[in-house]
Amino acid sequence: MSKFQIKYIESTNYNDEKYVGAVLDEKMIGFLRFKVIDRKPWLYFVGVNKDYRHLKEEQIGSNLLKIFENYCAARNLWGLEGKYWPEGEKESVVRKFYERNGFKIEREDYDIIVYKSQPIKNNLSIDIENVDFEKFDRLLQEYLEKEKHEDEHEQA
Repeated sequence: MSKFQIKYIESTNYNDEKYVGAVLDEKMIGFLRFKVIDRKPWLYFVGVNKDYRHLKEEQIGSNLLKIFENYCAARNLWGLEGKYWPEGEKESVVRKFYERNGFKIEREDYDIIVYKSQPIKNNLSIDIENVDFEKFDRLLQEYLEKEKHEDEHEQA
């Protein structure tokens, strides 16, 4: 049993971008953003606050990706792609995260992308609450501000 009561929420903004967030004690601790354009799912971002990244039992980042995959599988959307951030080290933590979740990392023209040809329907026992985007965005902005502050603090 998980020692954290992580709640997953989802929302869609005015631009039809989909967001999925992991929330603990009314604070966002991770999120994923994607959009489907012409039946092509494009993953913009997935991230988890560094204090929660390596919790093996919770698997927050992997759960966010699985929710994204389930969304795509339910709609018969294939060819999941996203820009690979950060570019660089071959054996980076980010690279291992994507590969552990079944994504390949490939060069496409001048970009490096993450890619999975077919989404896998995952059996998740996670309830996902749909919330209005105003609430989601408030939690997201607090998360981003905290991440920015922590990055600045580390660089000082």
